[in-house]
Amino acid sequence: MNICFVCHANICRSFSAQELLKKFLSEKNRRDINVFSRGIFAQSYFSVPSKITEFLKEENILFDGHCAALLSGADMQKADLILVMTEDQLDYLLDKYSEFSDKIYLLLDYAYGEEKDLEDPISKSGRAFYKTMEKLKRAVKAVADKLTEN
Repeated sequence: MNICFVCHANICRSFSAQELLKKFLSEKNRRDINVFSRGIFAQSYFSVPSKITEFLKEENILFDGHCAALLSGADMQKADLILVMTEDQLDYLLDKYSEFSDKIYLLLDYAYGEEKDLEDPISKSGRAFYKTMEKLKRAVKAVADKLTEN
């Protein structure tokens, strides 16, 4: 199974979700699920902000760099499940890739049945940033639990 997280630039939410899900799946010894992330407007020169790197370190997640990647039709084809962060992103993908509509979901809706956006924490600081990142972490944990239940 291939899971793809999608956000705007692929340096904050989708990348963090990717790394968190990899961690949660590893803890469950599930190596049969591949996780990747993309951005709707990503550019390869975008870099992961230091506050994201620090958050991931606090979660005991270390990574060897990350190159932001633009979402493509091939990515849509490859993914079995595509999780986006906002309704705007959902609408964009449903318009552009309507043939894949059966596998595109809003992250919080897929995780909890909440049709709400997971706002971008990149412009936030301090407590507001961490609240948003903790919300992302809980949602990704719920996705991991959902994918591995049986």
